[in-house]
Amino acid sequence: MSRASQGPANRRGSSRSRTASRPTNRTSTGREADRIKSTRTGWAAPTAAVTSFWRSGPLPLPLAAAAAGLWAALTGLVITVVVTLVVWIFAAGESASDTAMRVGADIWLTAHGVPFVVGEGVWTLLPWAWIVFPTLVLWAAGRWVAHRAAVAYPKSLAVAGACLGATYAAVALLAALFGTLSGAAAMPARAALHAAVLGFAVSVTAMAWRAQMGRQVFERAWHLVRPAVGALAVLTAGAGAVLAASLLFSHSTTSDALSQIGPGLFGGLALFLAWLGYLPAALMWALSYVTGAGVAVAGVTVTPWAPIDARVDLLGVQLLPTTEQPWWLVGTLIPIGAGIVLSRLAGSPTRRRDWILARAGAVAVVLIAVDLWWAISVGRFGAGRLELMGPPPVVIALLAAGVVLGVLLELAGTWGWRHWRDRKIIDLTDRQNVDDPDLDPDSEAAEHDADDKQDPDAQEAGSPERC
Repeated sequence: MSRASQGPANRRGSSRSRTASRPTNRTSTGREADRIKSTRTGWAAPTAAVTSFWRSGPLPLPLAAAAAGLWAALTGLVITVVVTLVVWIFAAGESASDTAMRVGADIWLTAHGVPFVVGEGVWTLLPWAWIVFPTLVLWAAGRWVAHRAAVAYPKSLAVAGACLGATYAAVALLAALFGTLSGAAAMPARAALHAAVLGFAVSVTAMAWRAQMGRQVFERAWHLVRPAVGALAVLTAGAGAVLAASLLFSHSTTSDALSQIGPGLFGGLALFLAWLGYLPAALMWALSYVTGAGVAVAGVTVTPWAPIDARVDLLGVQLLPTTEQPWWLVGTLIPIGAGIVLSRLAGSPTRRRDWILARAGAVAVVLIAVDLWWAISVGRFGAGRLELMGPPPVVIALLAAGVVLGVLLELAGTWGWRHWRDRKIIDLTDRQNVDDPDLDPDSEAAEHDADDKQDPDAQEAGSPERC
């Protein structure tokens, strides 16, 4: 009897029972995804019932990555355009929705570090802190791709990141072409490049973290950069204290500038968001000023002993002093404190080689971070006097030298403390440490003195009066 002539009742089980007992995903990709989800911690167990298209197993990798890239780009664009429309209507008092949408697209590109051509100059000093918002959206998109496409291998990770970055870059290119205004326009090639790099880097990291790939690499990297993170935190906190003190001393100047603008509620919120975007640059400017490197503004370098001649009518730049203030140089202690914290967090290995490698690696990470920090803090606001603004490159060397000096001071302090702690202390109750026989109760001289004290006749015979 052929198997085709056998009815469902004559077989080992009905087709419905066999379908219910088998995994739903019949392809090799589906079976691999079920295996990954069932064996790795944090993944949902594979389901046997098919409820809809979105729960019918893993999606094809390029399709899932492209959909995630499109979602991330459109989500960021929509949120930025809506916020721009609200500010445009209530703060500026205008209702040109087309212009507001173009400005919103330009602001979204600005959050990716895309430079703009403004008139005859170029605007490259951008609010780099805004990059946090597209990073969060791309992180969520990467985690979704890792779950829906069952990313489990480095090859699939690279393919997914490339597809997501390409889709994200295509949307950024269209936004750059759409957001062109009469006086300003984004650079399309730079827009596509920045979006592709950011989308690939963030999504690959998110997918690797979600799929638990390279967990040991992350742990070892954190062990290496933890002292550097502590040092950078000290630098940031010190720069924040300097910036807060500068705002406090120049409160009247800032108030006058805001009163002349008159932004209102929504305009004030927009200015606050812009200030948050420029916060990393402001912190680096503060560090460069207090360490003596100075800040280049309007063609001159402003230092504590070389102030600016006249204030620049630009919000934030007017904080630069017009008089000599050499006491700001106390800020040179900030990188030294960062070096001390770095050395303390690096620990105290038993071998000299490990001690040197731990601190050298952390200092190298700090140097790379300071280089990037300086790069996003210098740029152009246009043409003329605002052609080039920001700290000079010598601030990198000064900060690195301060961190190294802090490491050496921590080493000297630790060595001195150990030397003082392990110093030899003479215990008078210990007979081995007593060198003076008069202080040793068991010495012969001490016993002879004790006998003389006990014999009063001997004392009288030896006295001058009896003689």
